[in-house]
Amino acid sequence: MTDAAVVATAEVTPLGPPARVGDIFALHAEAEIRLRVLPHLHDFWDAVIASTLEFSGIRLRNALPRTA
Repeated sequence: MTDAAVVATAEVTPLGPPARVGDIFALHAEAEIRLRVLPHLHDFWDAVIASTLEFSGIRLRNALPRTA
């Protein structure tokens, strides 16, 4: 399994309304997907932007503000 992100380059129409999926943590574990739950996103993000990784922070606007 490789880590990859897939980004649509054209408009995508949903197949239907959202549906409950159950225990999201169990589903990730079953699919062998690494899931990080972080107490402070910004510490992780600082490490990402200082690295050689390609990245996008488009959803960071949803993060809680930095703590002092």
